[in-house]
Amino acid sequence: MATAWVRSLSCRSSYAVTDAAIAPSPAKKPPPQQPPPFSCATAAAADVMDAVAYAQQARRKKMGRERERERRREAREPRPRPKKKPKPMAKAKAKDAEAAAAGALFMPSPAPGPPVSSAFLTMAELPEGHSSRRVVELIFASGWRGGGGGGGGGGGAADAGAPEPSVEALFRVHSASRAVARFEEARAAARAHGAAARCGADGNEMMRFQCRAPADAPGGVFGAGVATCRLGASVSAVRTFACSGAAHASSSGGGATTAGRRAMLVCRVIAGRVCPANHHPSPRHGHAEPAYDSVDMGNGELVVLDSRAVLPCFLIIYKV
Repeated sequence: MATAWVRSLSCRSSYAVTDAAIAPSPAKKPPPQQPPPFSCATAAAADVMDAVAYAQQARRKKMGRERERERRREAREPRPRPKKKPKPMAKAKAKDAEAAAAGALFMPSPAPGPPVSSAFLTMAELPEGHSSRRVVELIFASGWRGGGGGGGGGGGAADAGAPEPSVEALFRVHSASRAVARFEEARAAARAHGAAARCGADGNEMMRFQCRAPADAPGGVFGAGVATCRLGASVSAVRTFACSGAAHASSSGGGATTAGRRAMLVCRVIAGRVCPANHHPSPRHGHAEPAYDSVDMGNGELVVLDSRAVLPCFLIIYKV
């Protein structure tokens, strides 16, 4: 490499021009111009943004075409009609029809013979195993050999040699509203005149029995109406008994062993003010004592002077 040499002449005493000789250096190429550092990145970003925008636009067009084809296909196909909701009244009628059908399936068989016609009551048979039937049968059987309670005393049960009764059918008696209203009128009258605590509370209500013999059943059909009798001035008195055995014995004139089919009524009775038989005025007086509502005849028999105070609840068809 050539060394540069310099020769200079200077004069301290004067400001002479310095001569300098410098060896020429080889010519250098100018460096290439670099592009701005941000120009390429900006262009690449712009390209990416354009590509993304193009892809989004193409996707939107494709989705629009698909929606258009779907609308055209739905327009060609018939739409199913919505189902109408049933009206509440129709639902209620349907439920009533189902309940009626179920009741018809499980309705107990009616009693043989023509139905009992009465303006005051109707009867419905209780099938075997029914809870109410089991209770009534238990009360009926327990009073056959003795026992039984209520006003008018106990006793008067069937004889020891009498056979056990066999229950063939049992009916629940539904009294009409008129009969129930008359029964409540009798209760109100007994409460108004009664001085005893029991009489003032419920009119001295108790459960009593009345037996119907075959002679009392026209055509062999037993009804649920109570049998009345005459006692003094009262022409609508009703004989009731404390237990089923006493009622059965009374229907056969004391012959409790008499066989045959009979009917036993289980009744609600408003006894009210009870008078012993020896204190009751004789029938020849032509009037009943107004101070009493019932007469205790002894041996479990109680005669109620007003038939309104006797309301049948169950009818038992049995055979001895």
